[in-house]
Amino acid sequence: KGFYSVLGKASPCTLTGEDYVSYVDYWMPFIGGAYGLHDASWRSSFGGSIYEGDGSHGCVNLPTDIAEELYDTIEVGTPVIIY
Repeated sequence: KGFYSVLGKASPCTLTGEDYVSYVDYWMPFIGGAYGLHDASWRSSFGGSIYEGDGSHGCVNLPTDIAEELYDTIEVGTPVIIY
């Protein structure tokens, strides 16, 4: 939970962590380089209660078309509110 802002934008980008490597088309970090908004082409559904058994590593996973629209619309510094 918190108030953040978009720190940058990259397209495309490869996200890496301890146990994953994920290629994304649209990356918009809001906490360092670790957490951000991005497309998640590997998901077949979004929202609802999927986070209970198949959550992210802390990022906001988006359908590709929504991630593209956000990427084209928002600017670095745009507020991000997580609640």
